[in-house]
Amino acid sequence: MNPFGLPVRAALAAIVLCAGFAVGLRAQQHPQKAEPDPLTFEVASVKLSAGCAPECTLIRATMGNQGYHAVDAPLRLLMTVAYSITDRQITGGPAWMNGDRFDIEAKAERPHTIDELHVMLQHLIEERFHLQVRHETREEAAWALVVAKGGPKMAAHDPADKDYPPTGLRPVPGSDGALCFEMPARNITMTYFAFMLSRSMGRSVVDRTGLPARYDFTLQFAPDGVHLASPNGGVAAISPDCSDAFAALPKQLGLKLETTKAPVEYLVVEHAEKPTEN
Repeated sequence: MNPFGLPVRAALAAIVLCAGFAVGLRAQQHPQKAEPDPLTFEVASVKLSAGCAPECTLIRATMGNQGYHAVDAPLRLLMTVAYSITDRQITGGPAWMNGDRFDIEAKAERPHTIDELHVMLQHLIEERFHLQVRHETREEAAWALVVAKGGPKMAAHDPADKDYPPTGLRPVPGSDGALCFEMPARNITMTYFAFMLSRSMGRSVVDRTGLPARYDFTLQFAPDGVHLASPNGGVAAISPDCSDAFAALPKQLGLKLETTKAPVEYLVVEHAEKPTEN
């Protein structure tokens, strides 16, 4: 098991998520409209999945940032994307939230930023699952993501490029044939990168870099407690060349992790219902 509460293969497939941070975002205005554009999808389908192999679990924004596509995704996993939180920050709720799986096709009337799409996904699952949550903030041990000595080593993203490709964690072979993991990121903020690291670490990561730009990079490292099954039924070896995040971040990105305490948001599920077919 892993921070998602899912089998590792499913978690690695499901971790393909889009860069962005949604909490507290306000709707943008169309120049042609006097009122803010509502952050809701024009059409949306939510139905029980017919089932597939664990590797096919997927949640991502559609091409052109005009919708969301999910395959074989449990509600808890949908919540981690919509609210930009880890599974360990969700408490309460019925057991089916992590067992039953759903397919979603949602389309907006126009393209949106990935931040807006996350808010729209919040609204969709709140409506279709009659989801009611209570927000709690708890002060707890965390990692602070800060700039290392020598400064950042990341390429600034071209602001003219508005594409938000998926950001995820995937296994790759090391130099000796054993496994490592890499996280390719493009057009990503440090706030969202800290959130992605939170999924791979034993505690929350908060952004304290002070870097306001968006960046392009690939981080190769060994996440906490993540292993893959080998073809012979055992556990695949992790390459000795694959260092943990504490060693990889300064060397590859010019960033580092420091111990700290920080307020961490939790979602307490007070009510959820299985959606009716549509």
